[in-house]
Parts: sequence; structure tokens; C-alpha cells
Amino acid sequence: MTWNLIEFSAEEIVKLSTDIEKSGYTFYSTLAVKVADARAKEVLQFLANEEGQHIKDFEALGAELAKEFVANENYAGEYKEYLDSLIESHIFNQADIEDKFNKITDAKSALEMALRFEKDSIMIFQSFLNVVGGKAQEVIGKLINEEIGHIKKLSQLKKQL
Repeated sequence: MTWNLIEFSAEEIVKLSTDIEKSGYTFYSTLAVKVADARAKEVLQFLANEEGQHIKDFEALGAELAKEFVANENYAGEYKEYLDSLIESHIFNQADIEDKFNKITDAKSALEMALRFEKDSIMIFQSFLNVVGGKAQEVIGKLINEEIGHIKKLSQLKKQL
């Protein structure tokens, strides 16, 4: 899987965001089947459902974002370079992600990978707040707060294992 920004447009931001959420949905759904721990299974399925809703939220945001997109940069390409570095380092954008995924053998390692996914995603979504306004900023802010909630759930569950 390779994500990148070519034009740094509203359309690309929505596509990248939905791709991240689709990866999260697939990841959590697959892990929910893979792990044996009932509590972990329940939390992972809940998170898969949340990511599914986030896909819909970002898709609905598409038209709104196109109207409000402003790349607030000091020089052309400044913000794109920063976003590219965040995208490049996202756990699900790495060449060896499939190997990492296949090496998950227990709930604890699954939760550690899930925590990294959520943290990486939040960093990207927070950076979008600088280039959107109005309703788009409100929706992305809400989604960030939900992702923070996911981190809390995952961290609590990890402590219980």
C-alpha cells in the first residue's frame, strides 16, 4: 500500500483519509477474528464499526472540504512536504506492514499495533485542521476526538491483559 499527496487538494485529503479509515476497518475486522481473548475481540469489532462510520463521515465531508480548502503555507509546497513525511511514516503505509500483521500472535501485540495505527492517524488528521475551516474543521476535530477515544480503549484493554 502506498499513500501520497500529488496535488495537495481537498479531493486528495478526503481520499487519503478514507483510505486510512478503510485500512483501519480491515485491520480491526481481521484482528477481531484472529484474537482469542473475548474482551479484545469485542473492542476490536467495536473499533472496526467506528472506522466504518469514519469512512462515511470523510466521504460526506468531501464536497464541504472542496469549498473550504486553503493551503495556509509560507511557501508553495511547505505543508505538503510535512504531510508527506507523516504519511510516509504511517504504520499502514510501510512496505513490510503485511509481514508485521502476519506476526501478530496474541491480543497484546495486536493492541500495540492498533495503538500505533491510531496515533499515526491522529497526527495526519490533526495536520489537516490547518488547511480546512468551518464545518470541515468541526468534523475532522470530532473524528480526532473519536480516535483519541480509541487510544483510551486500547490502552485500558492492554493493561487488563
